[in-house]
Amino acid sequence: MMGTAKEHIEEIRRSKFSIGGETNPLTEDLHQAVKNLSAELYAKDVHFLMELIQNAKDNEYDKGVNPSLEFMITSKDITETGAQATLLIFNNEKGFSRKNIESICSVGRSTKKGNRKRGYIGEKGEMTIVE
Repeated sequence: MMGTAKEHIEEIRRSKFSIGGETNPLTEDLHQAVKNLSAELYAKDVHFLMELIQNAKDNEYDKGVNPSLEFMITSKDITETGAQATLLIFNNEKGFSRKNIESICSVGRSTKKGNRKRGYIGEKGEMTIVE
């Protein structure tokens, strides 16, 4: 049975990241591993912005839509994680499929792998809170 997009994301949060569910003892180890990987992968502070721009280029858009990408910083903590600010990213793409959502919540499982012939730039498996 296929639930709503929100239910799908909530299930990924519970099952993969122990958010809103039972605490997984490996969560802290995984968090540290991802931090170390990110530090090496994104050595420059602005590299993640280049990744977001690259991803916007690779996105699918409805016919006749002029692609746009907008970044906004708000002083509100909309994620309720104690952050002093939140970076909001807006893009008028078609939207994520279930497979896309699972891919960006995983490491090494990019839906872009092997798609260079279709014009995609990126193919790294992204582990992203926002990608």
